Amino acid sequence: MMRGILSRLVVALAIGSVTSVLAHSWIDCVKFDPASGECLGYSRGYEGREKVEPNGRYTYRFGMADDAKPMCKPEGQSKMNYDKTWPMATAQPGETIYTVWQMNGHLNDNNPTKLNILYYSDPDKQFKESRERSTAKKAATLNFATSKNCYVPSEDNTNCLGPWKVPEDLTPGKTYHFVWYWYFNDNNNPDPGIVEYYSTCFDLKIESSSYVSPIKSLSEAISKGASQPVNGFMNGITSKGKALLAKTKSIKPESAATDNGSSIVEKEGDSTSKKCNGNKRRRRRRRRRRRNLATRITV
Repeated sequence: MMRGILSRLVVALAIGSVTSVLAHSWIDCVKFDPASGECLGYSRGYEGREKVEPNGRYTYRFGMADDAKPMCKPEGQSKMNYDKTWPMATAQPGETIYTVWQMNGHLNDNNPTKLNILYYSDPDKQFKESRERSTAKKAATLNFATSKNCYVPSEDNTNCLGPWKVPEDLTPGKTYHFVWYWYFNDNNNPDPGIVEYYSTCFDLKIESSSYVSPIKSLSEAISKGASQPVNGFMNGITSKGKALLAKTKSIKPESAATDNGSSIVEKEGDSTSKKCNGNKRRRRRRRRRRRNLATRITV
């Protein structure tokens, strides 16, 4: 009997271990261009999936009682660490960017788990503790994995996309700290003892112009099936990606350009036009007076 109990316990533990292993995810690409299939910016300490054991390297889990736990994984994400192969993403205020993570078997169309993109509008403020999930600003709340935001819903390790808008209250020329915070089972399990959260920390360098993906919607992005992210983009930015980054544009005109450029030219043009019209009217009046005078003299 004892042997049977132990056997059931082992099976239960094994199932629990499998559940724990499956319950993980992280950002593989902060700024992805669905049109080209290129990753143009990564998270802190990211080095792909080929040279490291990704599950141990990138998984960072919280429980309900872990409010004082560092928000960013101490091993690899405690500071900004990027290089030429794994660069920080660049974006502009108001730009929509697409962030990529893998589904890892957690598709849920009926009650999808949620994740937040958290940030501070102060470039000097860094996330410290997990409890800041409740006080930080939210750039977006996204579904983790559904049939609408994952490329191949039938495949457990398919890639999922999260389109979100870069906040407007960020200053070009500054760098800001963000956190991808996944509420793995917060909305599915009422028992706080088994709630799990996961985080990935990243930064955005804000500029007045940047590469902007031509993709206009999530449905359009998913329809680009041939450009589905694969492990290739996890090997670092490519020469094609670098060429795309060089093609920058501003999604809105600069106020300084409007104040000091075309608007002033228009005002100057209007002023000149008014002067010309006034001169023409004066010349016409003088001609009429001369004609009237000539008429009186003749009579």
